[in-house]
Amino acid sequence: MIIKVGNIMPKIVLGSWREGLEKVSLSKIQMSMLGKSLSEAKGNVDSLLDGEKVIIEVDDMDLAQEFFNEAERIGVNCKLIITE
Repeated sequence: MIIKVGNIMPKIVLGSWREGLEKVSLSKIQMSMLGKSLSEAKGNVDSLLDGEKVIIEVDDMDLAQEFFNEAERIGVNCKLIITE
Protein backbone atom coordinates (compact mmCIF):
# COMPACT_ATOMS: atom_id res chain seq x y z
CA MET A 1 0.00 0.00 0.00
CA ILE A 2 1.36 3.44 -0.94
CA ILE A 3 0.04 6.50 0.88
CA LYS A 4 0.96 9.91 -0.57
CA VAL A 5 0.88 12.75 1.95
CA GLY A 6 3.37 14.98 0.19
CA ASN A 7 6.34 14.41 -2.07
CA ILE A 8 9.63 14.68 -0.21
CA MET A 9 10.53 12.19 2.58
CA PRO A 10 9.41 8.59 2.06
CA LYS A 11 8.92 6.34 5.09
CA ILE A 12 8.48 2.60 5.00
CA VAL A 13 6.34 1.11 7.74
CA LEU A 14 7.03 -2.57 8.34
CA GLY A 15 3.69 -3.45 9.90
CA SER A 16 3.54 -7.23 10.14
CA TRP A 17 4.86 -10.36 8.49
CA ARG A 18 3.50 -13.33 6.60
CA GLU A 19 4.28 -17.00 7.12
CA GLY A 20 7.53 -17.83 5.35
CA LEU A 21 9.14 -14.44 6.07
CA GLU A 22 12.75 -14.49 4.91
CA LYS A 23 14.28 -13.01 8.09
CA VAL A 24 17.89 -13.14 6.97
CA SER A 25 16.99 -11.58 3.62
CA LEU A 26 15.19 -8.75 5.41
CA SER A 27 18.34 -8.00 7.41
CA LYS A 28 20.47 -8.20 4.27
CA ILE A 29 18.36 -5.79 2.21
CA GLN A 30 18.36 -3.27 5.05
CA MET A 31 22.16 -3.42 5.13
CA SER A 32 22.77 -3.44 1.38
CA MET A 33 20.06 -1.03 0.25
CA LEU A 34 19.71 1.30 3.23
CA GLY A 35 23.19 1.18 4.79
CA LYS A 36 21.93 -0.13 8.15
CA SER A 37 24.37 -1.88 10.47
CA LEU A 38 23.90 -5.58 11.15
CA SER A 39 22.77 -4.87 14.72
CA GLU A 40 20.24 -2.23 13.61
CA ALA A 41 18.89 -4.44 10.81
CA LYS A 42 18.58 -7.45 13.12
CA GLY A 43 16.92 -5.28 15.77
CA ASN A 44 14.34 -4.15 13.22
CA VAL A 45 13.64 -7.76 12.24
CA ASP A 46 13.34 -8.82 15.89
CA SER A 47 10.95 -5.93 16.59
CA LEU A 48 8.81 -6.90 13.60
CA LEU A 49 8.70 -10.53 14.75
CA ASP A 50 7.64 -9.32 18.22
CA GLY A 51 4.62 -7.60 16.67
CA GLU A 52 5.97 -4.05 16.70
CA LYS A 53 5.74 -1.69 13.73
CA VAL A 54 9.10 -0.55 12.39
CA ILE A 55 9.36 2.83 10.64
CA ILE A 56 12.32 3.42 8.33
CA GLU A 57 12.95 6.81 6.71
CA VAL A 58 14.62 6.79 3.31
CA ASP A 59 16.07 9.83 1.53
CA ASP A 60 15.42 8.63 -2.03
CA MET A 61 11.98 7.83 -3.44
CA ASP A 62 13.25 5.29 -5.98
CA LEU A 63 15.24 3.48 -3.28
CA ALA A 64 12.22 3.51 -0.97
CA GLN A 65 10.04 1.98 -3.70
CA GLU A 66 12.66 -0.66 -4.47
CA PHE A 67 13.05 -1.56 -0.78
CA PHE A 68 9.25 -1.64 -0.34
CA ASN A 69 8.85 -4.03 -3.29
CA GLU A 70 11.62 -6.32 -2.06
CA ALA A 71 10.31 -6.36 1.53
CA GLU A 72 6.83 -7.27 0.26
CA ARG A 73 8.33 -10.03 -1.89
CA ILE A 74 10.11 -11.67 1.05
CA GLY A 75 7.08 -11.68 3.35
CA VAL A 76 6.68 -8.28 5.01
CA ASN A 77 3.34 -6.47 5.07
CA CYS A 78 4.42 -2.88 4.68
CA LYS A 79 3.32 0.58 3.65
CA LEU A 80 5.18 3.30 1.80
CA ILE A 81 4.27 6.75 3.11
CA ILE A 82 5.46 9.90 1.37
CA THR A 83 5.46 13.08 3.46
CA GLU A 84 6.90 16.55 3.13
